[in-house]
Amino acid sequence: MISIDKNLTLYPIKLEDQPTLFKLMDEVYNSAYPDFWTDGGDWYLELCYSCENLKKELSTDISHYFFVEYQGNRVGILKYDFPFSPTKTEIPHAIKLHRLYLAQSVHGNGIAKLLIQHVEKIAKDNKLDFIWLEAMIEKPQAKRFYEKMGFEWVLTYQLEFERLLPEVRGIQIMKKKI
Repeated sequence: MISIDKNLTLYPIKLEDQPTLFKLMDEVYNSAYPDFWTDGGDWYLELCYSCENLKKELSTDISHYFFVEYQGNRVGILKYDFPFSPTKTEIPHAIKLHRLYLAQSVHGNGIAKLLIQHVEKIAKDNKLDFIWLEAMIEKPQAKRFYEKMGFEWVLTYQLEFERLLPEVRGIQIMKKKI
């Protein structure tokens, strides 16, 4: 358990948490991205939150995966990986903010800002130079938030998921110097 502040706590995700993780992400992800997918996002949820994928992600030492609890309620997830550089471009000595999803009901409470600050502290404590992430172009509010947090555009590319609608496949790699 990691206490970020009196209202915000991170709980490490374990393999036995997979059903809870899947259910939470079915609610959180599908409320934010249902119109991006030909199947409402079911394929993507299975890809990312299946027992098999969770086992793979938890098996590596670079992966750090948490449930986010706010005021005693489980409201999302946070995952970061380090050291890790993207394959499409080099960002050396970096930490990847891999997943940050929060229920829409808690948007606007400063939770994401506190979580970014937590990841920055992890990066500093591990003498890393950058934080990087990937953000969907068709989610402009996320891009604006990350820019406000000091992230800058690095590269744009297209995701090749066949069930992802062609008009929303654009994704940006963004980074922030620590």
